[in-house]
Amino acid sequence: MVRSQRQKQLDSIIVNSLLMLVCLVSLFPVAYALTTSFKSEAEVLTRPPYFFPRTWTLDAYEQIFRSDLVRYHLGNTFINAFGSSVLIVIFAIPAAYAFSRYKFWGSKALQLLILALIMIPTLTNLVALYRMASELGILNTNFVMITIYLATGLPFGIWILKSSIDSIPHEIEEAALIDGCGPLDVIRRIVIPLALPGIITTFLMEFVFYWNEFLVAVIMLSKNTMKTATVGLLDFQRSYEVAYHVWMAGSVIIIAPVLITFIILRRQFFRAMLQGAVKG
Repeated sequence: MVRSQRQKQLDSIIVNSLLMLVCLVSLFPVAYALTTSFKSEAEVLTRPPYFFPRTWTLDAYEQIFRSDLVRYHLGNTFINAFGSSVLIVIFAIPAAYAFSRYKFWGSKALQLLILALIMIPTLTNLVALYRMASELGILNTNFVMITIYLATGLPFGIWILKSSIDSIPHEIEEAALIDGCGPLDVIRRIVIPLALPGIITTFLMEFVFYWNEFLVAVIMLSKNTMKTATVGLLDFQRSYEVAYHVWMAGSVIIIAPVLITFIILRRQFFRAMLQGAVKG
């Protein structure tokens, strides 16, 4: 049955209205945190609460910028998240290429094993990881955090990049091999440029996840100068009895780098989504 133009317009209005509603529900907590961060302590305790501050102030941000959250914790978070995400991409590219292009004995079973590793909660391994890190004397270091993040994020990165490499036609690589390129040259000159949206998507997803990671950090890091932003925010909350505006300011500062990174890389991210780089 051919649908009329009016029915199509009605369906479009309904779909767009639902999408706008979902966006508003999702953005409201962020927007409320942002406006709360500009309130004074007296306004935060006002009942009933109101959305916009009556007097805009930067007192909360001044306290945050004088705290260890900015002095130490944000830098540690960037080192851990950025370092582990880069290493995940570096190690995932050859592994994903091997699974995509070479059909060796046991490859399917190995892929299923990697998929099973994604399903194992990190919580189940925390005691063993803590004991190992303690015995090796690497607690309270960026090295232990990057190593754990690399080990837990690599299976996910391999699966995303494999889907991206699968979409690259074999004929392009075969033509490069005929022209004299070696296998490594094919990966460097053909696969990586064509799979760049998938690589950026992998990096972005891993970076955002480990930027917000809390469980491993709170167990492995007890030294104040080595804590991450999420753990530091928890300690910051404990140091104030009622300071919602300060907590919200800390949350906004933690969110900002991730938001900026996503805005910069958004085109590559959506391009990879359209190409099916994150399917499966």
